[in-house]
Order: sequence, then C-alpha cells, then structure tokens
Amino acid sequence: MTDQKLNVLTITEYNLIATKDPIGSYDRRTRENLYAIILKLSNSRSHLSPLEFTLFQKFRGAHFSPLDEKDKKVKFEVFRYLMSTRVLRTLKIASITLASIVLSILTVYHFFLGEQTRRQVDIAYYAGLSMLGLASQEEMGMVQDSLHQTETTLEQTRKKKEELEKMVTRLIANNKVAQNFKYIVRHIYNDPRTVYAKSGNHITLKFGKNRIARYDTDPDMWYLLGTLDTSKLKVYYNNEEILEIEAIFGRKGEETPLGEYEIKNRLHKPTWYKKEIVKGKQVVRAIPFGDPDHEIGHWWLGLKKLGPQVHGSYGIHGVNLSKANEFYKKSFDWRSGSAGCPNIQEWYLDFLANVIPLGTHVNIVQKDKWVKST
Repeated sequence: MTDQKLNVLTITEYNLIATKDPIGSYDRRTRENLYAIILKLSNSRSHLSPLEFTLFQKFRGAHFSPLDEKDKKVKFEVFRYLMSTRVLRTLKIASITLASIVLSILTVYHFFLGEQTRRQVDIAYYAGLSMLGLASQEEMGMVQDSLHQTETTLEQTRKKKEELEKMVTRLIANNKVAQNFKYIVRHIYNDPRTVYAKSGNHITLKFGKNRIARYDTDPDMWYLLGTLDTSKLKVYYNNEEILEIEAIFGRKGEETPLGEYEIKNRLHKPTWYKKEIVKGKQVVRAIPFGDPDHEIGHWWLGLKKLGPQVHGSYGIHGVNLSKANEFYKKSFDWRSGSAGCPNIQEWYLDFLANVIPLGTHVNIVQKDKWVKST
C-alpha cells in the first residue's frame, strides 16, 4: 500500500528515511544516502505525494551527526558520571576521616593530657592563630597567664605531697602508740600512693616506698570494741590496740543494740535502705550510691548478731563526705546520733574495709570495764 502513495521515492528509500531522526547520529554511508533522498525530494517538489511531502517537511533542514561524535558524547557523559560519583565518594571518605581525626584529637586533649600539657597545647594553638592574624595579643596573654597559674598550682601540690610523705615517714618511724597510726590512716586516705597489697594470708599497707603495716587475714587475730559512753571504737590486732577512733552510735529511741557480733559481709558503694514515713506509714526507700540523699559512705561492714537476735539490720558504715561536717553534726546536733548503726569517718572505714577479715568479732558495750571511773 505504501508504494501506491509514493511518486518519487522507492520503497527502499522510504523505509530508510522514515525511521530516522532529523538530528540523529549515523555512520558516514547512511548519512550520504539520507542526504541524497532529501535532495531527491527537494528536486521533485512539485511531484511529491502527500506522504513524501510530509517527509520532505520533516527532513528539509536535517542535520545528521557523525556516529563517532555520539559515541564520544556518550563516553564523556559516562565518564563525567563516574567522576562525579568518585568525587562524592572521595569527599565522603575525606569528611569521615577528618571528623575521626578531629574527634581523636579532642578525646586525647580532654581525657589523656594533663592540665599543664593542655595549657601548652593552647599556647601553641593560639600562637599559630596569632601568626595567621586570627588571635589577638590579649588572648595570647590570657593563655600565658593561665599556664603560669597552673604551673604555680602544680608546684604547690608537689610541695604538699613532699611534705605529706615526709610527715608520714616521721609518723611511721615513731609509730609507738595508736594515736600516731590514727593520723597516718587519715592522711593517706584516698591518696593514689596508698596500696593494700594482699599476698597469701597477709595484707600489707604501703604508702609510696614505705611499708606501714602487715596484717594476718585470720579473723581470730582481730577484735573490735565499741563503747557507747565514750563514743569510741577500738581496733585490736594480735591482742594489741592499733586504733582508737571516734564513732557515732544510735540516738535515743534507736539505740545501737548491745552485745556480740561478727562481720558477715563487706560491700563497696552500697545501696542505703532508708526508713521514711509516707502518708502516715513507714516505708523503706532504696537509695543507690551516688544519689545526693545517700548518707552511708563508700563501705558497709555488715554485722551479724551472736546470741539473741535483734530486729533490724546493722553495720559499720561512713557518712556522706559531700555534706560539710556531717560526721560532727551527727555527734553534736539535736539528733545526737545515728539510726542505730555505728558510724565512723571515711578514712578509718576505708582502712578497716581493706584489712578486717570477715568473721572478725565485734563487741558493743555501754561502758568499757577497763576504764576507771573518776
């Protein structure tokens, strides 16, 4: 049917041009044939059939591109896409790497460098900014003043540590009575140079290079005596008194039960179970260590009553050091004591918790029978 509608073109010519694009890209031979067909249509314009005239109108301004240029364009677009993808991936990797480096530097700066080293880093940092014109002389001066103050503080701390070590050394050398040892224990509390080293059946207390004492872990070697009248807790080792310290016992209505006990457990950073009155009823609130309301210190030495049992749970514990003079407030204010448990100060409690073995005998009495009345 198509050949009946053609006046100028053959079926082959028609099929060749009808499927092409006026601005398409073709090989050289195809382009030559297409241009020849267009010329043929142009030269026979007055004899064109409607179908041929439509083709002529479509291709009269045709401009075919070489096929190799199209290949080049395609290749270029593919290359540009690949490059953009690689650049984005590279930028992403670079950003992650840079962020990791910055995070590592900040972590080292804040958690691993000492105060003096950080100050020196600050000096170098601001010096670099100053060379670039990004930091003022005033800022440099402030950093240098801060470094000077830090150096002064470190020097003072070093001198205090040296004085403390000399004092402890003198006390060790003169450790003939329990009073000296009491001051030793207090001054070395929470000092990183203090070490309780366990070896076999013994525990050795060391301060720096000094060995202060060595104790057996047999509970029969130990004995604790708490006296309510004098508010004292005496610590005996191998039948000799090694420590006499202030203690707080139960206030009126919540007196510490008299009698014999033994240390049954030892808990570090214990939970405090506080009795409270809520809506007219007594409840027990569990207060974890670290809570602002926690008031029993870092250690709990649980006491087991020997003989007739008593109601409640008792143990030797400390006080909340974050509350100013809490120990003495318990001693002298209207409360006049604890809720029944023996309270001692944290430095003595820390010593006992590290050296006293479980099973140690504890006796709570009203009055020490060996003390003469006046």
